[in-house]
Amino acid sequence: MTASRRLYALLVVLAVTAAVLALSRSAAWGPGLRWDSINYIGVARSLLAGGGWVQFDGYHYTHWPPLYPLLLAAAGFLSGFDPHAVAGPLNALLFGLTVLVVGHWLRQRIASRLLFLWACLAVTFALPLTWVASWALSAPAFILFTALALFYMDRFLRGDQRTALIWAALFTALACLTRYIGFVLVITLLPLALLQPGAPLREKLKRGAVYALIAGIPVSLWLLYNLMRVGAPFGRNNPPPDADPLRRFLKAALFELAEWVMPGLSSGGLRVYAAGLVAAALLALAIAVGFALIRIAQKPTRWRGWISFCLCGGFTLVYLASVGGMSAVRWLRSLEERRYWAPLYIPLLLALVFLLDRFWLWLRQNPRTKNGFTAFARRQRSLLAAILGILLFIWLGNTVRLNIPAVARANAGDDRGYAAPAYANSDVIRFIREERLKGTIFSHQSVVLYIHTDPANDFRGLPDGLEQLKQQIEQAADNSYVVWFDGLWTNHQLGYGVAELESMPGLKRLARLDGGIIFQVNRG
Repeated sequence: MTASRRLYALLVVLAVTAAVLALSRSAAWGPGLRWDSINYIGVARSLLAGGGWVQFDGYHYTHWPPLYPLLLAAAGFLSGFDPHAVAGPLNALLFGLTVLVVGHWLRQRIASRLLFLWACLAVTFALPLTWVASWALSAPAFILFTALALFYMDRFLRGDQRTALIWAALFTALACLTRYIGFVLVITLLPLALLQPGAPLREKLKRGAVYALIAGIPVSLWLLYNLMRVGAPFGRNNPPPDADPLRRFLKAALFELAEWVMPGLSSGGLRVYAAGLVAAALLALAIAVGFALIRIAQKPTRWRGWISFCLCGGFTLVYLASVGGMSAVRWLRSLEERRYWAPLYIPLLLALVFLLDRFWLWLRQNPRTKNGFTAFARRQRSLLAAILGILLFIWLGNTVRLNIPAVARANAGDDRGYAAPAYANSDVIRFIREERLKGTIFSHQSVVLYIHTDPANDFRGLPDGLEQLKQQIEQAADNSYVVWFDGLWTNHQLGYGVAELESMPGLKRLARLDGGIIFQVNRG
């Protein structure tokens, strides 16, 4: 077997490892459920039943893009299983394909096999990516389509291939149809297509128009459908701005990115220093991208090797700026969640890898200089490689340390039920498993409410208010159970909480367990 085939065989092994790791986190209990997950699965069920784009609660599905529930419905149709059951394997498959795409891209663009292996391991065992892949969320599909769009645009800018530009536009369209934040790809890639070195201005404008049309028409048709259905392109009006959202966004962004440097990092002073380090690195990235773009415009042939770095670094910066701008003008508390930062992981990592690769290539091409800087840098190259190896060992060690216990918790017990991986090791889930309860999960963000009532209707949204909660509990049969899972939201946001459940007539508190409280319906 040739060296190239051995590397691609290694890629396949790493892709399978990534998929198995993601699937193992949710194998026993199914993928994690959030409010978005419930809508995706509900719409997929409606599509399979011939009901069209209708959510589980009967409303038209217009607030999110359509591609992920369509993928769930297609996977359910091909396999014969319920969309909830196929969400975990589907996301694991998407994660594995992402590893293949990133590895193939790196194999074509970087010369160092050590750096290639370093980056592939960093993607395979990435805690943010395995985390989002274990939930019934659209993030894994969006990450894959983003990586493919960047990869094909990289091929287009290097080889001037129209086919590559069309593929980049198609995957951009798929990313936009998965999550609206995909418009960041258009903002990043369209200017680069217009700045392509060597082509006349008329040809650049023509290709830019082709890219914009292919990337924009599908999502525009979906927004038009929303406008005709409910009178608003994004389905509903956004809530009013939250208090000081930009400051909260910056804090969440830096702390999340800092945890990528050291997974499992505590919220103490060390994490603050790590966040400062990430902020400095992002500033350096912005300076490097700007400098490289200027040099490419001045000397396109000589600086063509920097295209991959500009693609990934530019996307990272535009994504951060766009999400930060969104948080400043609208209420987006959920931007603190990891699923909104996971799409940044791969382009940020690739920008670092491409930058290191260009640095080492420059050292090889410049063995000596008059001022001695290159000679000094060459002496430090082995030290830099050793530091990278130590950091990878520590980083992967922490990632595996956090991933493996999650897999063990998710697979504890033989029975299956409904729960997010975050609750899989709690005494509440153990109680539900031992009692073999089948009921309804009411879920919103990090709060989950389980009501043992109707086995046929396995989840809904949380009741909108206390009166609706009372009505639903009144419909529950005697001796059924109501379980309140502990979460981050307080009854100030929901309008009710544990105190209201404890004071509600017909409910008897049985036990306060790790992870929540067990109530029993008893009107006796």
